[in-house]
Amino acid sequence: MVTAVRPESGRTFVGRELELEVIGSLLRRARAGEFGALVVTGDAGVGKTRLVERACEPLAGGDALVVRGTCLPLTSMTVPLLPLRTALRHLPTDVPPPDLDRPAVVGAPLPVAVDDWLEAESARHPVVLVVDDLHWADESTLDVLMYAIAGVADRRLSILATLRRGEVTEGHPLQSWLADVRRLPAFRELALDPLDYSGTRDQLAALLGAPPHESLVSDVFSRSRGNPYLTRLLTVGVAPGDRHLGDDLPDDLRSAVLRAWHRLPAETRELVRVIAVGGEVAAGRALERAASLAGLGGDESVRLLRAAVEAGVLDVDLQGGYWFHHPLQAEALAGSLPLAERRRLHAAFARACEADLDGPGVGADPAERRAAVTVVADHHERSGAVEEAYRWALRAADAADAAGAAGEVGVTSEQLRLIRRAVELHEHVPNAGESRRDLLVRLRAAAERLGDFEQELGAVEDLLGLVDVQQDPLVAAELIVRSEHLRISTGRGFLGQQRIQQAVELSRHAADSWQHALALAELGRTALWQDDPQARRHLQAALSTARRSGHPQAMAYALAANAMLAVFEERLDEAAGLAQEAVEAAAEARDGWAFVHAALWEANALDTPVNPQWARLAQRRREQAEALGLPQCYVAWLSACEAGSWLYAGDVSACTERLRVALGSDPGAGPDVITRLVAARLAALQGRQAEAQAHLARAEELFAETSTFLAFEFDAVRATVRLGAGDLAGAVEAALSGATVEGAPPTMCEWLMPLAAQALADEAQEGRDAGRPVDRVLRDVDDLVRRFPHVIADSGGSTSFYLSEVAALDALYSAEVARARRDPGEVEAWLRTCDLLHGVLPWEEAYAAWRAGEAMLTRAHGRREGAAEMLRRARDLARRLGARPVEDEVLSLARSARIPLEEVHPPPGSDGVPPPLAGLTAREREILEHIVAGRTYGEIARALVLSEKTVSSHVSNLLRKTGAANRVDLARLATHAEYTG
Repeated sequence: MVTAVRPESGRTFVGRELELEVIGSLLRRARAGEFGALVVTGDAGVGKTRLVERACEPLAGGDALVVRGTCLPLTSMTVPLLPLRTALRHLPTDVPPPDLDRPAVVGAPLPVAVDDWLEAESARHPVVLVVDDLHWADESTLDVLMYAIAGVADRRLSILATLRRGEVTEGHPLQSWLADVRRLPAFRELALDPLDYSGTRDQLAALLGAPPHESLVSDVFSRSRGNPYLTRLLTVGVAPGDRHLGDDLPDDLRSAVLRAWHRLPAETRELVRVIAVGGEVAAGRALERAASLAGLGGDESVRLLRAAVEAGVLDVDLQGGYWFHHPLQAEALAGSLPLAERRRLHAAFARACEADLDGPGVGADPAERRAAVTVVADHHERSGAVEEAYRWALRAADAADAAGAAGEVGVTSEQLRLIRRAVELHEHVPNAGESRRDLLVRLRAAAERLGDFEQELGAVEDLLGLVDVQQDPLVAAELIVRSEHLRISTGRGFLGQQRIQQAVELSRHAADSWQHALALAELGRTALWQDDPQARRHLQAALSTARRSGHPQAMAYALAANAMLAVFEERLDEAAGLAQEAVEAAAEARDGWAFVHAALWEANALDTPVNPQWARLAQRRREQAEALGLPQCYVAWLSACEAGSWLYAGDVSACTERLRVALGSDPGAGPDVITRLVAARLAALQGRQAEAQAHLARAEELFAETSTFLAFEFDAVRATVRLGAGDLAGAVEAALSGATVEGAPPTMCEWLMPLAAQALADEAQEGRDAGRPVDRVLRDVDDLVRRFPHVIADSGGSTSFYLSEVAALDALYSAEVARARRDPGEVEAWLRTCDLLHGVLPWEEAYAAWRAGEAMLTRAHGRREGAAEMLRRARDLARRLGARPVEDEVLSLARSARIPLEEVHPPPGSDGVPPPLAGLTAREREILEHIVAGRTYGEIARALVLSEKTVSSHVSNLLRKTGAANRVDLARLATHAEYTG
C-alpha cells in the first residue's frame, strides 16, 4: 500500500464486524471504479478513527494510496486545508502533491485543482482520502470535500471522514454542509454506537490479557456504557483478577469526560454540577430543586441548560427531562466538588426530597414510592448523616419489598444494597431498633433471591457468629450446611465433612426435623465423593427423615443425594425417578442450588454427558429454571453444564451459544469454573491456545481446590491445554495427578490415560525425529501401562453409550501407546480406534483419523489409498468442528505426501452435469471428475462401484480421446476453458 499515514498499531480493536463490512464494501467498490463517500459519526472515544484505520488495513501491501489528515480545534488562527496539508507532507516520493498555496492552478479554483489531483492519482491507483474530526474542519476543506463528493462518479476514489456527535451545534458551519452533501448520490453516513455488553467484555479481555470476571465487566459497562476509550481509561491499573473497579476515577478519565463541561458558561457549569449531585433526571420538581440550590429560577435554568445540550454534555429525554449524555460525566462532576460542599448539597437534596414525599408529586404507586424513598436514602448516606442514612435505608428497603410484592421486577439488587448499608451502619446508631441478627436474616434472604453467593456467604457466616448453638441448634445446623454450599459456589473449597458432621450432631435431638434431613443428605453426599462406606446409611436415613418432615427443601436435597447414590450403584432407572422427584421438590421450594444438582443427577441417570440426550435433558431443565424465575446464576450454571455436553457431542454452535450465556453472567466462582473449563477445552481443541490458557488460569484462580474437587475436570482440561502448548511433561503430570486422587475418580477421568499416552508418544516422536535416545520415554510408557492397563472408568457408568465411550477411549489409549513404541500393529490400532470413536467422540475421531493416515503413510507400505481416505475423513471432521490444529496437521501431511484432498465437484456452470467434452460418454465424464479431484483408481472404483480394471480401461479411453499424455495432463486439460463448454 502506498500510504501517506500508516495506521496506528498496538491498539485494541474488538467487534464492529458490520461496520467494517460497510466501509470495506465502499473501498471495494472504489477499487472497481465506483466513487463513494462516507462520514462515520459517534461519541468521542467510541472508536471512529480506529474503525476507519482498521478498515484500511487490508489495503496494506497493495497499490492503494491512503491519504489521511486530521482537523484540529485551533482557536487563535485558521489554517486553510489543514488536514490535507498535514497528510500531503507524508506522500511517497513518487507521488507529486498539488500546490495548495496557490489560489488557482492553471486557472482553476483550489477545490477544482485538488479534485484534478485526486482524479489523476485515482487513474494511477485506488485512492482513499481520510479526514478525521470533520467537526473542526475549516471552510476551505469543506469546499474541497464538497466538490470532490459531487464530482465524477466512475473513479477509483473513496472519501472517509469521522465526525464527533454533539459537536455540530446550532449555527455550526457543518450543519449546512451536511444538509447539502446528504442530497448527493455518492454520500453515505454511518452511526457508530458504543459497544454492547459482549463487546465490552471482549475489549476487556484484550486489554487485560485474560478473560475478566463478569462482575468487573458489569462494573465497567455500567460506567463506560460501552465507550471503548472510556473503558480503556477506566481500566488503567486494573489487574486481570480484579472483580470490581475502584471508587475513584482516574485523572485522565476525569479530564476526558469533563472537557466539554469546561467550555460551558460559568452559570451553566454550576447548574449542571448541582444536577450531577442530585443524581436524577432534572425534570419537574427535580429541576426546580436543582435550580433552587444553584440560586436560579426555573425559566433561567432552562435557558442555561440549552447550552449544555448543544455542547453534548446533557441530553433531553422524551419527557423533557435533562440528564448527562454519559453517566461518567455526572460521576466526575459530583466528585470534583470538595467533600464538605458535596455533603452540604446532598443534605439539602435529602431535605427537599423528604418534603416532596408528602406532597402531591408522589402518589401511592409502589414503584414510584420506592424510587422516591431510595433517592432520599441515598442523599442521606452521601451527606454523612449516619442515623438518617440508616433509618432511610431501612425505609427504602421496605419500599422495595412493597414494590416487589406489587410486581415490580429488578428491585432485589436495590434492596440488597440498602440492607447491606443498614448492616454496616447498625453499630454506629444508638437505639437502632432492629437487631443486627434480624438485619442479617434480611440480607441473606435478599442475597439468596438475587443469587449473590458472596454476599449470602458473608451474611450466613455473620449469623453463625451470632447464633447460640445451645438455644438454636437447628438454626445453626441449617446455616452450617448452607455455608458449605456457598463455600463451593464461591470457590473456597469442597464440602467439609467435619462441618457437615457438626450440623448432623446439632440437629440429632430433632430426628424428624427438616434440618436434620438436610444435614444427613449432605453428609451422605460428601461421603459418596470420598468412597466412604457409611454413605449409603446416611442417605437412607436422610430420605426417610425428609419424607417424615414433608419439607420440600429437605426432600430436594435428600432425593438428589440418593439419586447420586443410585447412579454410583448403577441403579439408573431408580436414580432417574429419585432425581425427577428431587427436581419437583426443588421447584416447589424455589431452591436453585437443589434444583441444579437434582437436574444434573437426573441427566447423569440418563447417560454420560457425552450422549447428546444428556444435553437435551439439561436444556429442558434450564428452560424450566428460567420459567420458574430462579436467579440467573443457576441458569448460567445449567448453561455451562449443557455447553460441556454439547462440546463432547461436537455441536460447536450449541456449545458456543450456551457458553455465551454462562460467560455473560456472574454466577459465582463454582459455576464460573465449570464455564471456564469448558471454554478452555473448546479453545484448546480449536487451536486458540492463548484463550485456552487464559480461561484455565481464571478457573484455577477462582477455585482454591483443583484436583481434589472431583466434580470439576481440572486435570483433563489442564492436560489438554498443556498438550496444545507443547508442554508434554506438564500434560503427563496433570493427567497422573487426576488419576491418583483418593476417592471417586474425577470428572473426565476416562480421558486421563489417553492424554498422558499422547504426550509421551509426542515426546518419543520428537526424540526420534531429532535423533535423541528415547529409552527414558519408553520406560515411562511401560510404567504408565503397568499402573493403568486401561482407561479409568467412572463408577455408575453402565449404559451402552458409556460403555462405547470407554471402549473407544481405551482403544485410543492403546493406539497412543503403540505410536510411542512404534508397534507393528499401530496402523490397525488406529483404524480400530477410528471405528470405535465414530458416532461417539467426534473430536477424538478427527484426531485418530489423522494419526491413522499418518501411520499408514509412514509405518505401512501399499496403504496410500487408505491413508488418503483417512486424511479426508480427518479433514472433513476437523473442518466441521473448527479443530484447526488437526486440520493443519492433516493438510501439511497431505501436502508432504502429495495426496490431494479436494472434493469431487462438477466444473463451475455445469449445474451438476459434466461439460460436454467431445466424444466422451457419461461414465467417462463421471470418471474425469474424480481424476480432476486427484482420486486413485481404487478410490474411483469404490465410489462408482466398478472394478479397478474397468476404471483403468476408461482412463485409457480418456487419454486417447483428449490427447492427454497422462492423468496429470488430463486433469489440466479438463479444467481448461476449452473443455468448460
